Amino acid sequence: MTQAQDKQVLYTAHDLSKSYPMGEVRVHALRGANLEVYEGELMVILGPSGCGKSTLLNLIGGMDSPTSGTIKLRETEIAHFNERRLTTYRRKHVGFIFQFFNLIPTLTARENVEVATQVCDDPLPVDEMLEMVGLLDRADHFPAQLSGGEQQRVAIARAVAKNPEVILGDEPTGALDYETGKLVLQVLKRVHEESHKTVVIVTHNVAIAEMGDRVVRLRSGDIQEIKVNESPSDPEDLAW
Repeated sequence: MTQAQDKQVLYTAHDLSKSYPMGEVRVHALRGANLEVYEGELMVILGPSGCGKSTLLNLIGGMDSPTSGTIKLRETEIAHFNERRLTTYRRKHVGFIFQFFNLIPTLTARENVEVATQVCDDPLPVDEMLEMVGLLDRADHFPAQLSGGEQQRVAIARAVAKNPEVILGDEPTGALDYETGKLVLQVLKRVHEESHKTVVIVTHNVAIAEMGDRVVRLRSGDIQEIKVNESPSDPEDLAW
């Protein structure tokens, strides 16, 4: 990675906050976050449960809107889009990877990826994406016929096939065992390197942070630290 000043900024969050009413009080999930996400980087957002990391990811991905503050995709302010514009934004610009895969059980692996490509303008070839994640030979299998790790790899192929600006992974190894989790991280790393996409991973697992170009540490809704990894680790070398 080059120095920060040489990178192109993809997202800029300024004074980004999110709070929710809970009974007679408000819960502050995110408090005045300031963050830049660079094109082509692999960023890890790290912190314990309830610290606001998934909230931050959802705001970047247009799954939610902030209580206050701004977030821009390049020069376009997306923080206060209405629901219709948010839907269009999610379809065209964001690829999501969820903890529990979110595949459609009645569709094959290939069909699950194809569904995502039908809602965007410039999709990538479905079979090439399945080959990238090592599952072209399983393309005609249904989710119930695939292991957890295989299902998550289909989910990664689905996210990348949309040809999005950013790929967002919310605890992508959270439902997997150790060895399968490492395999999925290796696939994510390969996708990042081969597709040159910006990838943002949310995790509570400190070891996973070592694979990121930068690590954003959150606690109680506040960004505590943004650390640059001069030599990101290969997922194969991670241990937890």
